[in-house]
Amino acid sequence: MSHYNFYLRENYVNSNGKSPILLRYYQDRKNRIQINTKINISSRYWSKAKNSLKNSSEIPEEVKEFERIRILAETIVNHYKSNHKELTKEKFKQHFLKNDLSEFSTQEVEFYNELDEFILERTDQVVADVIKDYKSLRKHLLAFDEFNKSVMTFESIHYEFYKDWTTYLANHATKRNGEVGLRNNTIGKQVKNLKVFLNDRMSSRRIPPIDLKDFKVVQEEIDHIYLDDNEITAISKVKCKKNSVEERARDLFVIGCMTGLRFSDLIRIKPDYIKNGLLEIRQKKTSKKVIVPLRKRAAKILVKYDNHAPQIKNYDFNRVIKLLGQKANIDETVELEHKKGNRKVITKYKKFELIGSHTCRRSFCTNAYLEGIDTQLIMKISGHKTEKAFKRYLKLSNYEAALKMKEAWGI
Repeated sequence: MSHYNFYLRENYVNSNGKSPILLRYYQDRKNRIQINTKINISSRYWSKAKNSLKNSSEIPEEVKEFERIRILAETIVNHYKSNHKELTKEKFKQHFLKNDLSEFSTQEVEFYNELDEFILERTDQVVADVIKDYKSLRKHLLAFDEFNKSVMTFESIHYEFYKDWTTYLANHATKRNGEVGLRNNTIGKQVKNLKVFLNDRMSSRRIPPIDLKDFKVVQEEIDHIYLDDNEITAISKVKCKKNSVEERARDLFVIGCMTGLRFSDLIRIKPDYIKNGLLEIRQKKTSKKVIVPLRKRAAKILVKYDNHAPQIKNYDFNRVIKLLGQKANIDETVELEHKKGNRKVITKYKKFELIGSHTCRRSFCTNAYLEGIDTQLIMKISGHKTEKAFKRYLKLSNYEAALKMKEAWGI
């Protein structure tokens, strides 16, 4: 089956220490063609896992050009697929070198061209996680096209499409781990991002008005765990080899539970941000400045790293912290309930299986609340804008809620 991918030719390095990115198109298993994109980068900006250029602010021009070339290649391939035509390697190269999308001015290309352009426009305006969400939207729309044997156009977006698409997402969409069917909150995020895209195109008068009032963004309260102080202490006492990934994950986790910072902010801590026992940092997600008093446990760990955050990738952190939770015997059984469509699904986990980077922030907020610290003070530190948003982070058990009420009533 025809497809394309990108490849960094690391065995060739020019005088500037950069290697070329190559585009490979596979007509089938035996026939392929290789094209130099004329983008040269240092290998540190290349993701081998994704065969893709990292979205780094250090190389904005290369990121934009890579995205433009990706859009061009995907448009060519999708056009031939949707029209059930064979795309030979010679035709692919011919189209690619012409660098012209005008001959693909069909409705389906128009829709995805607009979506691709929207994503490209947002690259310098929003954080990388948001761009990842927009690309996820694109993936699910293309998969719906394939499943439904249809072609996505702006004219096809109406309430019947909304019902068909959300039903597909709930029952047929495939997740990265191979599991079929998305949860309601994930579907809600897809709908929200589709509306963001469409409203942007309508506001700029690039497309005619579309009635989106019945495109509901479904949200449900999700059960998440938090760790109490004893559990955090248990993880902090797990023995790790010096300078190991386990040690860095353990230390960063404790700092996170003591400060309430998101992972994207935690990892950026450096000496300039620490003054008079306070950690001052501008949040990457919101650009809002927060000031966090450094508790002794966190300050002591940071001194160990010369007041820099211990460095670890988010993926490795989430993987390793679960293993540390297991070693700390945080293994009580937890039941979580969520919805897929109209079905309630209850899944049992060991508590350590649910520990991740978000556990830090939830643990900080919940423990501070249980200690009797005023909600508004906690929000100033956590950076939550509204009490409603803040209270979604509170993960009190029924028992803890009862104790809190008992304390308030003086009984």
